[in-house]
Amino acid sequence: MARPITVAGIFAHPDDETWSLGGSFALLVPKGVRGAVWTATRGQAGEIAEGSGATRETLPEIREAEERAAMAEVGVERVEFGDFVDGEVDAADRDTLTTGVHQFLEREQPDVVVTMEPAGVTTHPDHMAVSAATLAAFGAYAATAREREPRFYYWGVPVSDLVGWRQVGRASGYQLPGEDDPYGGRGTPDDQFTCMVDTSTVAEQAYRALRRHRTQADDPWYQLLGHQDNWRAVFARSQFIRVHPAPRPGDPPEFSLVEAFGSG
Repeated sequence: MARPITVAGIFAHPDDETWSLGGSFALLVPKGVRGAVWTATRGQAGEIAEGSGATRETLPEIREAEERAAMAEVGVERVEFGDFVDGEVDAADRDTLTTGVHQFLEREQPDVVVTMEPAGVTTHPDHMAVSAATLAAFGAYAATAREREPRFYYWGVPVSDLVGWRQVGRASGYQLPGEDDPYGGRGTPDDQFTCMVDTSTVAEQAYRALRRHRTQADDPWYQLLGHQDNWRAVFARSQFIRVHPAPRPGDPPEFSLVEAFGSG
């Protein structure tokens, strides 16, 4: 029996995986696709929402538990963490970071690997460091013959979506970080995206997964999603950029991360 198709997400902080792949996992796992996630840190420097019960000392343990619970909402059991420190990943030894990602890939044997686009979506240095390390690790992983040729994608936010979300934020009374704010994000040009996944049917499930990250509930993006059910629009689709195999001129868009394997 052929092993199940595996989609792996590689990210810097707890909740990155839910924003990027929550909807896709919710669609694919019921179809027999296996999900796996590796997160470099346990979010030690993250926010602590009022009422979450976390303290600065307990935050890493609680955020790890939140990520596991979020992924359980979308059917993903394989969740691993690196031992890197939130806010310090960019300064960590790059070979050590790349090796950690590569070892995870060899353990999980994914057919599809997803990380954030090179600018880290929000220009967070940790995001960018993990993105670069994942690209390097994937190169080594893909150089070995596999049952299926592995595929590599960046997750990002189209410029048009980011502009629209900020407009919704202003209309709803929430001031979202702008392009010039720390970690504000500029979005990725719309025409770079090669894979558009309709996640509207599982948007509520993806939002339930995000709400498992209770310590982050005071973040303005979280608050916006909860206002007048804005989560319905935000989680209605996910978009990705295929890096490997490189798209060729005239290639049609993809509508699933695994459609090349006759699934999804």
